[in-house]
Amino acid sequence: MHPIILYDIPSKAPNNIWAPNPAKTRHDRFCLEYKGLPYTIVWVEFKDIPMTMKCKVGASTTEGGRYTLPVIKDPNTGFVIADSLAIAEYLDKTYPEKPVIPRGANVLMRLFEPAYCSIAYGKAVKLILTKTLEILNDSNREYFIQTRLELLGETLWEAVSEENVQQQWEDLKKGLDEIDKWYQKSGGKWIMGDTFSFADMVVACRTMWWNKIFDEEQLRELHSWNGGRWARILADVNTECGTDL
Repeated sequence: MHPIILYDIPSKAPNNIWAPNPAKTRHDRFCLEYKGLPYTIVWVEFKDIPMTMKCKVGASTTEGGRYTLPVIKDPNTGFVIADSLAIAEYLDKTYPEKPVIPRGANVLMRLFEPAYCSIAYGKAVKLILTKTLEILNDSNREYFIQTRLELLGETLWEAVSEENVQQQWEDLKKGLDEIDKWYQKSGGKWIMGDTFSFADMVVACRTMWWNKIFDEEQLRELHSWNGGRWARILADVNTECGTDL
């Protein structure tokens, strides 16, 4: 079997790993490792994503008509797949051993990620994006700001004030408190109880992202929230997938 190609975004973070969405194929890498599929990573600078995906890889745009990562190219079938959930569905269909989407759970998985993102950190997104900007390679800063402003529906990038940093940090905690209730209600280790799934990769990838952007004091606090659930989920997903993200 030829290795699947995973396109990912480099940064100043250790081992280049930071972006939550390619991590999902790493969730997309997590998926590939969990399934035991060989793969190789091709690094694409943030600003080069549209041209590379359109002209060199032949990927399609995702929601909003933008070229985004993750993308995989499978030389065994010739398929190029964009969007982490679409990649997970493709991998389950093409390589069905050890599915990451339990039978009958496709709709749940499709609804889970946008709901999680909105509830967990929708009110803290500017803080998180500002911290993310600090670890991007310098050549990507302008493109990152431009595209994030478009997503936020804003025209001017302004630093988050100290007062707003504290407010958004409190909002992040409140959001994660709500997600914690989902896990409590599941009655098991995972969001679907005793069944490991793509949804847990979604949660783990955000913790992985935040581990790269927040300072030591913030991380100590984050890792203490909800009985240490978020660091524990990342550790458990790494164990399940045989990864170290």
